[in-house]
Amino acid sequence: MASINIILDIRRLKKDNTYPVKFRFWINNLTFDLSTGISSSKENFNSKNLTIKKDPNSSLILEELRSKYLNRLREFEAEHQNQPTSLKLIKSYFIQKPKESITIKEFWMSHIDKLRAVGKIGNARTYKITLSALSSAINLDTHFHNIKHSCIIDLEHKLLLRGMSANGISVYLRTFRAIFNKAIEQDITSQDNYPFKKFKIKKEKTTPRVMTITEMKSYFSLDLKPESTYYSSFKIGKLILMLRGINLRDLLVLNKTNIKSNRIIYKRSKTGKICSILITEEIQQLLSSFNSNDCTLLGFINKEQMEDLNNFSAMFHQKRKVINSHLKKIGMLIKSTEPVTTYVFRYTYANIAKQLGYSKDLIGEALSHTTGNAVTGIYLEQYDLALVDEMNMKVIDTVA
Repeated sequence: MASINIILDIRRLKKDNTYPVKFRFWINNLTFDLSTGISSSKENFNSKNLTIKKDPNSSLILEELRSKYLNRLREFEAEHQNQPTSLKLIKSYFIQKPKESITIKEFWMSHIDKLRAVGKIGNARTYKITLSALSSAINLDTHFHNIKHSCIIDLEHKLLLRGMSANGISVYLRTFRAIFNKAIEQDITSQDNYPFKKFKIKKEKTTPRVMTITEMKSYFSLDLKPESTYYSSFKIGKLILMLRGINLRDLLVLNKTNIKSNRIIYKRSKTGKICSILITEEIQQLLSSFNSNDCTLLGFINKEQMEDLNNFSAMFHQKRKVINSHLKKIGMLIKSTEPVTTYVFRYTYANIAKQLGYSKDLIGEALSHTTGNAVTGIYLEQYDLALVDEMNMKVIDTVA
């Protein structure tokens, strides 16, 4: 008799206070567990329905995997009827697949599923978009060893003929290259089959879009009424500059716990670096003007949206789209030479600080970049707060 169940392995508590979700197989009085790559808290794991509450995507993945393994289970029973079996034989039947039979598309889709399972929805979306775009230009229903250096050259040429920019092609090819690297790491293919070895991915240098000091002064002095549709986005733009070019995502998810004494302290979502920003009087007044909720300081994102990991990325992209649309309209009002977006404020901050005579290293520290010069880096570790605070106040005074 054989069966499959989905269990929560409460023997192994992870750092995020969740437990691994596993498949448990019973075959001929032998049992073994198989990882799903998904984890859940005890509260969210529904042992009756074998689903994860508030995580429909992971539940769907579990359902699909269970269906797949049930089919494999029937095949195993048919092939090994009345034959002696061992745990090793059973495991190899369910876990292993001949490496040479795994196609690029299968491996790619498997990687997307793994990203989704661990909540990296944005990354999964990038890989899915790239897979969709490249599938129409190159055959991915093939094995890794069939993709040669010449195939990548041909792929680049096809994408150019479509009218794609060098930077757009660069994103696709870097993602494709990452898939190859992961396949090599997992022994799906060999380093000898690596088609990117002598291929240089081209990328055009882009000029950061910035506003002039005069334009930024016009932005800050604009008499926009609170009843305006663009008013909240207008204040968002101000905050991004005053908080040292803070990333929009980091800004929108700030909550009350990020305020320590007279500073905002948070971890950058992109780099994981800890940032500490002095709350000046102007910043405090601006923060106080937003309708905060029990989840975020600015009230743009509520608790339900924060907890919905599967849809958070799409929700955030929509909010950023609306905010940028408003900022562009405001840019027209002040007759900015550049279309105004949230990123423009970050680049403009760096540009103004540079015009005020501050060093590249100090500006990089303010923007939470990794300091290039090791000696300067050590110096900034000791004095960065005072130096960056001083620079930030001067940048604010220049435009406000």
